[in-house]
Amino acid sequence: MIQEGHGMVRGRPDSKRTHCVSVRLNAEELARWQGARQKTERKELGAWVRAVVEESLNGRPGVPGDVPRVPAINETAYAQLVQAAEDLRELLHLAKEQGALPAGTDATLAQLGNAALQVRGLPAAPESAARQPR
Repeated sequence: MIQEGHGMVRGRPDSKRTHCVSVRLNAEELARWQGARQKTERKELGAWVRAVVEESLNGRPGVPGDVPRVPAINETAYAQLVQAAEDLRELLHLAKEQGALPAGTDATLAQLGNAALQVRGLPAAPESAARQPR
């Protein structure tokens, strides 16, 4: 059943949702739908149903009806990024103590930059380009 102009109206200002779609379910179907919705971060069953239908129409991967998420970070790239951040913290500490940047600063900055690129799924900069002065 499709109704127009009833109940809450949500959506974007340029695309108000004005149609209501009603679906009858038996107890088992409702329990299955609620169980699937609870595995996502959707609070409302209607929002979950809309997301599942839209995702199936648009061919999006993932858990049906879940809130879109950033893909999991590559563990190796993450570990490199953490190590580079620790090295940078140590270099900054030494710079404050000595009044100058210690040897290896350029390599550490290049490592940090490459780790950030890898986390985003981009290729690392070539070794020679990473060491060029800015």
